[in-house]
Parts: sequence; structure tokens; C-alpha cells
Amino acid sequence: MKVQVKRSLITVLLGASLLMMAGCGTQNVMDTYSFGNQVIHSGKSEITIALPYEMGKSPQSESNDGYPMDLYGSNSAHIMIQVQALQALPNKPLPTVDDYVKGRESEFASLAATITTEQIDLNGVPATKITGTFPGQNRQNSISQYVFINEGVLWNITYVYPTDDQVGADISKEIQNKIYVTQKKEG
Repeated sequence: MKVQVKRSLITVLLGASLLMMAGCGTQNVMDTYSFGNQVIHSGKSEITIALPYEMGKSPQSESNDGYPMDLYGSNSAHIMIQVQALQALPNKPLPTVDDYVKGRESEFASLAATITTEQIDLNGVPATKITGTFPGQNRQNSISQYVFINEGVLWNITYVYPTDDQVGADISKEIQNKIYVTQKKEG
């Protein structure tokens, strides 16, 4: 009987150590969040973005500059995601992507942010990607921001997470650059 209990104990301990070595005892961002895609429409434009959870639409319908705006967002303890879609008015055209980005750079400078910009391609649509860090709420924050125009809509997609938050960094890594712009087929 003692030999059988001892063998059972050894088997359980061996099984537990194998599970721990295999990583079954650890959690990662894929274990916690159910990643998917959300389609967002504004005017004649449509995008699909990868997200860790669905975003809601804000009732706010005008930007601070007076443009009609669709605003979507969501946040958790680890990451804040926001999508702004601005449309032109009859007597007020949209700013160019370059002008909009210059305005964002001025805002970041006032926050003592360190940023870089690069030109990227989102499914055939040229975009500017802004990445960097800025202080806020007694911590350092990381940001990734995408600005582009499609079908008369200026899109501004922003991801912000605390720089020292590994879960936020993992979520960002999983979803950044996964923005798909629907191209209208002519014909």
C-alpha cells in the first residue's frame, strides 16, 4: 500500500512538473482576451480593425475643430483604443494627412512626448504611423497612432497603454498594423 501511494505521489509530481515545463501553468494575453475584428463605417469609408474586445460608439458627433465625427472607443486597465473618423463640411475641407499629423506633433510636444513618424501602406492606402511615449497620470505611456484619408474620411486610430504594462504591450503587439481599409471597386 505504501509503495502504491508513493508511486501515485511521484506520478502526480512528475505530471505537475511536466505541465509547468510545457507552459500550461502560465497565462498570456491570448488566454485572457478574445481577439477579433470590428468593421467601422463612416460616410462612404469602411475599415476593419483587429481588437481585443468590441468598441462602442460615442454619441459625440462633432470634433473640437467643428467637423462631423464618428467616435469609437474602449479601454481596460491595460490599453485604451480610440477611432475618430472626420468628414468634411461643404465650406470646410478636411486637412491633409500631413497637416493633421503636424497638429498632432504640436500636441505631443506640449506633453513632452518623444515620437517618430513613418509612412506606411494600409491595404493600398497611404497612412502615417506615429509611435512614441509620453508622461501622464504619474507614469510613462506608449502610443501608436494611424492617420489616413479614405473615401473622403480622415481616420485617426490610436492605441495607448502604460509603457511598463506587459499585458498592454502584448495587446498592442497583437493588434497594431492590423487595420484593413475597404477599397471600393470601380466598374
